[in-house]
Amino acid sequence: MKKILIIFVFLGQILVAQDITVQRTEEILNSDDVGYYFPHLSPDGDKFLFTDLNFSGLHLFDFITKEVIKLSDKQGSGFKPVFSDDGSIVFFRENEYEGFRKVSKICSVNLNTGEKAIIESKKRNVSTPQIINNQLFYTVDGKSSEVSDNTTAVFIERQKIVLYSKGIRKAFTPKGDGNYIWASLSPDEKKILFTFAGHGTYISDLDGNIISDLGYLNAPKWYSNNHIVGMKDYDDGSRQTASDIYLVSADGSETIQLTETGNIIEMYPDCSVKSSKIVYHTNTGNIYCILLTK
Repeated sequence: MKKILIIFVFLGQILVAQDITVQRTEEILNSDDVGYYFPHLSPDGDKFLFTDLNFSGLHLFDFITKEVIKLSDKQGSGFKPVFSDDGSIVFFRENEYEGFRKVSKICSVNLNTGEKAIIESKKRNVSTPQIINNQLFYTVDGKSSEVSDNTTAVFIERQKIVLYSKGIRKAFTPKGDGNYIWASLSPDEKKILFTFAGHGTYISDLDGNIISDLGYLNAPKWYSNNHIVGMKDYDDGSRQTASDIYLVSADGSETIQLTETGNIIEMYPDCSVKSSKIVYHTNTGNIYCILLTK
C-alpha cells in the first residue's frame, strides 16, 4: 500500500448547466514514471480503479485513506473493470496467451477481505464484465452468463451494438454499417449511448431508433439519465494535441466545457452522480477529480 498526497489545483464555483456547478478540481495521482490511466469510480465515489496505458495491471485508490492497493498485475485486467453496486467487490477480466491463442478469465476481488476468486476461467471470446441490478453479466462466444430473465445489458460485438434483454440477443447498427464503440445503457435502462466512429455520439432507444445527436464527443459516459460526460480530443495524426472534458445534456441542446487548462490534455472521464465526482487522466499519466455541486 502506498499513501498519495492530493494536490489542490483549483477552487471556485463555475456555473455548468442549470443548477450544476463545478466546485473544485484536484490532482489526485501524480506520476513521473509509469503513469496512471483510465480511472473508474465506485458507485459511492469513495474509490476509483486505474491501470497503465496498456491496461496491464489493476489498482485501487481510496479517497478516504489515500492508499493505493494492487488488485492484479495481469494483462488486460485494467480494461473496463466494474464495482458491485455496494462497491465492496471489483470484477475484471484477465488475459493470457497459450502460444498464439488468447484466453481470458473473469475474476473478482473482495475489497473487505482481499479474497480473489476466479468466476470464469480460460475461455475464448470473453467480454468484459458488467454489473446490472447487482448481478454480474458477461458473455462467452456471444452467449450470456446465467442471470435473471429481466436483465438488460449492452455490448459491442464485431463493431455492432448488441443488446441482451429478457434472454434475447439483438444486434443492430442504428447509423448503418461502420464501427460502433463506447456503448452503454442509461441508468434507467431505457436508452443506449454510443459513438459511431468518424461520425459522432448518439443516444437511441432499445430498438435502435435515434433519440438525440450529441455531436463530437468521445469516450462518453452517463452522468445521469439527463447528462453525459465525455471528451473532445484532437490529434495531428501521430499524437494528441488537445483534449478537454465536457458535460452534455442528453437531448443534445446544451454542451458545457468543464476543463480549459491550455497546457494539460484531459482525457477519458468517468463519473459518479451519487458523489457528484468526475475523474479523468491526462496525457502525462496524472489523474484529476472534478467535484460538482447541484
